[in-house]
Amino acid sequence: MPPVIFLAVVGAAGLAGYRLLSALARQGQAVREQEARMRRATAPVRDLGNLEWDETAGVYRPRQQRDN
Repeated sequence: MPPVIFLAVVGAAGLAGYRLLSALARQGQAVREQEARMRRATAPVRDLGNLEWDETAGVYRPRQQRDN
């Protein structure tokens, strides 16, 4: 009977350890995602110069420099 109790205790400890490690991994991933969002939100803005409407794509694009 003692080996069965020992295996049950080892199994319960293994399950608790697994849950703890997976919770720490999820928390670490959430912190990394939050840091990435903050980096993107505070990234410097590029000046694209004058923009013109592109009818085919339906978006604004930087105006092409025309050589005259």
